[in-house]
This record gives sequence, C-alpha cells and structure tokens, in this order.
Amino acid sequence: LPDMEKGVERILKAIEGNERIGIWSDYDADGIPGGALLHDFFKLIGFTNFENYIPDRHSEGYGLNKEGIESLKNSAVTLLITIDCGIRDIALTEYAKELGLDVIITDHHEPASSADNSNGEEIPKAHAVINPKRVDSVYPEKILCGTGVVWKMIQAILSKNRFGLEEGKEKWLLDLVGIATLSDMVPLVGENRVLSHFGLKVLRKTKRKGLTKLLSMLKIDKQNLSEDDIGFMVTPRINAASRMGHPKDAFELLTAETEASAEAAALHLNNINNERKVIVAHITKEAKKMIRERILNFGERPVIVLGNPEWKPSLLGLASNSIAE
Repeated sequence: LPDMEKGVERILKAIEGNERIGIWSDYDADGIPGGALLHDFFKLIGFTNFENYIPDRHSEGYGLNKEGIESLKNSAVTLLITIDCGIRDIALTEYAKELGLDVIITDHHEPASSADNSNGEEIPKAHAVINPKRVDSVYPEKILCGTGVVWKMIQAILSKNRFGLEEGKEKWLLDLVGIATLSDMVPLVGENRVLSHFGLKVLRKTKRKGLTKLLSMLKIDKQNLSEDDIGFMVTPRINAASRMGHPKDAFELLTAETEASAEAAALHLNNINNERKVIVAHITKEAKKMIRERILNFGERPVIVLGNPEWKPSLLGLASNSIAE
C-alpha cells in the first residue's frame, strides 16, 4: 500500500519515544470499529500513551475539524492517525502540521480530483497517506473498508516488530474487521470475503463483553452468528450512537472492560435504536403524506424535494431510502 513503509516507521518511532498518539476515526460502523481496532492493538502491545477522538456528527460533522485538532494538540498529541476519513482534508491536514502534529491518513474513500497534478488527484501533504484508491497504489485489493486498511497497517507494524506478541495473537482482533467490512457494504469478494469470513469466526467466539451483552439482549445465538445478524441487528445499533447521540457510546460498547459498563452500553444502544426507528417511521409517514398532497395538487414530478426543520438530518437518509423504494 502507498506510504505504508513511511507510516509504520513513524508509528514505531512514536511508540519507542512514548509520544502521545491521537486516533481520529469516523463516527459510523466502519470508523468506530477501526478506532477500537487500533485502540485494542496498542493495548495488546503494551502501548498506552494514546487517545481516541470521534467527532460529534451533529456539531462537528464528517472528517477533521480545527477544534478537534486543537484539543488533541492541547493534550500533548504529536502524531495524529486518521481512520476512514482524511483523504480530502487538505487544508486541515496543513493546519495540524502548522500546530506541530505529524499526520498519517488511513482511508478508503476516493481522493479529490485535481487538474493541476499529472495523475489527476490531489491528496493531503501528510507524513503518510495510506489508501488503496490512490492512483499510484499497486495494492491488488482496491475495495477494502476503512478498518480493513487499519488491519493492513497493523500487519505491517507486526512485520517490523512483534513487541513480544505470540504469532497469530492478532487474529483475535478480526472480529472488529469483520463488523466493519460487513457494515460498510463493500463487495464481499477477494480480500473482503476473507476478512469477513474470519471476522465472523472470531465474532462467534468473541470475548468482547459489550458485544456479548448486546447479542444476548437481541436473542442472537453467538455461536451461529451470521452476516445478516451483523448487518440488520448489530450495525444499526452502532450507527444509532452517532445518529441519536454521541458515537463514543458505540466505541464504549466495543471496548467495554467491565460487565457493568458493557451492559449499560448495550442497553443504551438498543434503546436509542428503538427510538430511532420510531422517529424514522414518523418522518417517512409525514413525507409520504406531503408527496401525496403534492401529486394531487401539482401532478407527478421527476424530482421530489422535501424538507422540514424539525426532521433530524442524521435520519433523513434512512427515511429517503424507504420513500425511494
């Protein structure tokens, strides 16, 4: 993968020098497992000088932002790693560098196009930009999800230094890669098929307290867990955190260390997901009524534009999917 060597060297230098690392991940069911993956990996190798940052969907929006970067700078972070975002944050990467942070971007989204560059794309001037969709990427699998890219980075780190970790121990982290790969709706072919297959194998034996509580609450037999259970039951509850509250709630479910915190996180996510369903149904019903009235008054139109200031923006995609069908 492009820049992998540079990125890994910089992370190893930060670990050796006990620098503080900031992990900035997206707030969806790809970014949150990715943030939890790097969190768990660092703990597995005995490195603790890091913090996870997940922006608030409603007040901060997608990707990097100045306030978040400043807050990491104020907590002594010197290396910022993005997960499932950052490929188009050209100005904000520059801002982080001005504040003295080195930035490693790991992402799987399309880079911005540029007429000025000979290869037709513009990427941030970060210390490393690890993305299989870069024009110069010769990596054979272009369709990894964001967490899949982080998994590759972990494999690359361990190929340089295993930190005393026994061979194959890292495979227990594949449950998070499986959740993200299945949640992000990437095509289940090639490497994604392998990652989701082994991800499910680990999920069926997962020791994650939060996930175990959630599956038990949903009456899902962990040992026979299927991709549908993830896609239709687990993913919506992870996404509900950012749609209805704060994505940190889903992060806490995946990283919970005590029975009490695991139960609280699972219960909270289940409750807000139920609330989310009610609100989406209400928006959908209201929107369909508006459409019927418009057709009666003005006839059918090829494009339908609806709006209501009381509708929650984070739920509109779900409502519009239902209406489009």
